[in-house]
Parts: sequence; structure tokens; C-alpha cells
Amino acid sequence: MDIVDDLALIDVLCARDLPGEHGGTDAGLGGPGYRIVPLGPDEWERPDDCYAYEAAVAERLTARHGEPARWGTATLGERMARGEDISEPWATLGALAYELRAWEAKGTGRWVALAVAERDADEQPRLRVAVTDVNPP
Repeated sequence: MDIVDDLALIDVLCARDLPGEHGGTDAGLGGPGYRIVPLGPDEWERPDDCYAYEAAVAERLTARHGEPARWGTATLGERMARGEDISEPWATLGALAYELRAWEAKGTGRWVALAVAERDADEQPRLRVAVTDVNPP
């Protein structure tokens, strides 16, 4: 995979119907109003390469859709711990990553969220993108 392919994948996800039911495949997972898929290679030569790739994808998404909303996901964790219901895909992204960026994809009524799944210290970081019609919390 390269950035051009991944941006094309994001465009396809923004254009096609989102799942109505929860489920997953090797290509990702989804549920009512969202889909989360990995971007970039399955394994990175160095973990820092994942963050560089994330920055490059984010730069291109910013050029298309404007500045993203950015936030640390600790707040999501605190809100869930207090019993607040956080909608998907935001709850899953909060469980996977420490930080995320989200763009309102122009003309689609959808959000594109980019996050590095890095909470599992035993796993290499993985770049994930979520496309959803659920507004950020």
C-alpha cells in the first residue's frame, strides 16, 4: 500500500454505504454508521515509519478538508469510566490510540478520523482510519 492507494480507499469508504450491523474482516471492522480499516503496510521496518506515514496522510487530508479536530483520547476514557456512552467508532478509536485527528469530509456528510493504534506495547503501531457519519463526541 502507498499513500495514493490509501487516499483512494478513504474516498471509496466516504462514498459507499456504511454497515448496518457490527462485524469485522481481515480488512477491518464496522458497525452501524462506521467502518475502521488499517492503512499502510502490515509491518513497519521501524515503528517511527508508522508515525511518518500518518503525518503524510494527515497532510493530504488537511489539504482536502481543512484543519482537523485533534484531541487526546484520555478524555474519552475518563468519560466512559464515568458511565457515559461514547458512540462508535469513537469508543474503539479511544481504546486503540492516545491521539486522533478528525476531518469533516467535504460534501459527504461523513467524518474521517486518523489514529495510530499504539496502546498495546507488545504490538507494532498500526495506522487506522475510521469513516463515519457519527459526529465526534
